[in-house]
Amino acid sequence: MTDLPATPLLDGIREPSDLRGMTDAQLRDLAQEIRQFLITSVSKTGGHLGPNLGVVELTLALHRAFDSPHDRILWDTGHQAYVHKLLTRPRDGFARLRKLGGMSGYPNRSESPHDFVENSHASTGLSYAAGMAEGMRANHPGEVVVVVGDGALTGGMAYEALNNIGHRKTRVVIVLNDNGRSYAPTIGGLTQHLAQQFTVLNPRFETTKRRVDRLLRDVPAVGDKLQAAGRRMKDGLRELVAPRTFFEDLGLKYIGPIDGYNLEDMERTFKQVKQVGGPVLIHVITRKGFGYPPAEQDEIDHLHGVSAFDPVTAQPIGSKKVSYTDVFGEALLAEAQREPKLVAITAAMGSSAGLGPFAAAFPDRFYDVGIAEQHAVTFAAGLAMTGLRPVVCIYSTFLQRALDQVMMDVCLHGLPVTFVLDRAGITGDDGPSHHGISSGGRVGGAAAGWRCPGPGHRKDGAGGAGRGRPPGGRRDAGHGGQCALHQAPRSAP
Repeated sequence: MTDLPATPLLDGIREPSDLRGMTDAQLRDLAQEIRQFLITSVSKTGGHLGPNLGVVELTLALHRAFDSPHDRILWDTGHQAYVHKLLTRPRDGFARLRKLGGMSGYPNRSESPHDFVENSHASTGLSYAAGMAEGMRANHPGEVVVVVGDGALTGGMAYEALNNIGHRKTRVVIVLNDNGRSYAPTIGGLTQHLAQQFTVLNPRFETTKRRVDRLLRDVPAVGDKLQAAGRRMKDGLRELVAPRTFFEDLGLKYIGPIDGYNLEDMERTFKQVKQVGGPVLIHVITRKGFGYPPAEQDEIDHLHGVSAFDPVTAQPIGSKKVSYTDVFGEALLAEAQREPKLVAITAAMGSSAGLGPFAAAFPDRFYDVGIAEQHAVTFAAGLAMTGLRPVVCIYSTFLQRALDQVMMDVCLHGLPVTFVLDRAGITGDDGPSHHGISSGGRVGGAAAGWRCPGPGHRKDGAGGAGRGRPPGGRRDAGHGGQCALHQAPRSAP
């Protein structure tokens, strides 16, 4: 790849351990080199830009504080791992990022021993980490660290894992990368909760607490009672100063929030948590697209995922072809104007699934439930039971996570719910985890009443989802679930 900026500090990194010999000033300069490299490189190949610009310092601090791959660093989701990739393998793979023979856009075990999970579906990282940590208890002294975006915490699987981690006191270091967004702004009650947390780590407090506990416990005859009373007093005083967080109620120690661009604070905190027993959650505040003004100013998704673009203006290179996603968005908007009962549901993929115009025109009929596909489907079933006509817009690969809900909660009840599965078929650049080859056909073979047409021409997008026809255009009975497949990467004929 030509025309890349000079990166003398980055050129000297062969292993993440090389970071530990750098001064604070060199680390700050290295962070700027990495940002310039990412902007220039991704501008040629396309890829996930905004998420990675936001975690440069966070990634550097993690690799200075922890000893990868002895310590396992996991990423949920993997599209924020480009900086990790720059530090753990040859950079020439970026020249063919997300292309055959090039570097994967997600962690990939065949590329590096520093990659452990090939994950691109959100909300799974905590479960992987919990399993690894439990398996390593007896014979592996290393840490398990998982970086989780706040958007991933809108998925139910993440809460299942947190509940289990807290119950078992599994030794997992959870780094909450809180940038307020998944693709779109993060939604839900947890968002407001996170914004209110201002507890800080004091390792001397932890040491003193353990010492006092031991002294009280050793008092003859009444030691246990004194220890319990002391804990109640401590908890009461702490509640007056800093109310317990949701995570602490689950049994995790909460630390933060910490500035995601203060390398010294992050590194010091990451090293300190090694002295704290049990599961720990470190709340780090970052900004998607940080350091690149066009990304910071992009109100839609801070240049989350981009095709080739001009790095000066951030404008796409070449003329934009009309995609089936665009056609679907126009068709759904037109149908909604005719049918007041039509509502649209998505799982944190509003703009990506073509629902931007619909959401702007009908905000009260648009539901973004977060990265929660199972909830989205059963929520749609509930809406349909009241006489509304829900259209569920999800990437085909992500509907696989909600097949039980499609079959049991929609089809079994014969409900008129339309599913629009974006990126059906072989999607190419996002790799095997994003191929939409299972959901539509699998449901069609197992669910009673499921009908699955697909458009062959852009004119097929003019169907009537609200009148018993999926947006694919073919008339259906409107019962038992409907599916319209369209593939966004291809232009619409």
